[in-house]
Amino acid sequence: MKHQHVDPEEAVRIHIDVQSKNSVAIHWGTFALANEYYLDPPLKLNESLARYGINRQDFFTLKHGESKQINVEDENLE
Repeated sequence: MKHQHVDPEEAVRIHIDVQSKNSVAIHWGTFALANEYYLDPPLKLNESLARYGINRQDFFTLKHGESKQINVEDENLE
């Protein structure tokens, strides 16, 4: 799956590289496709966010079935 997905550390680096204002981690815990415990990815993401100094409001995970509204400023949309 590594050609279609990234691990939490890579996801944070991508967030930084593309200068994303908001990112959401998806697909974690949905299917047992790796050797890790299914709840590990959000924990590993939080560790990576802390290591890189990224605010957890800017890059977050959603619980299964959860939704979140993200407010954007019109002048920033292209």
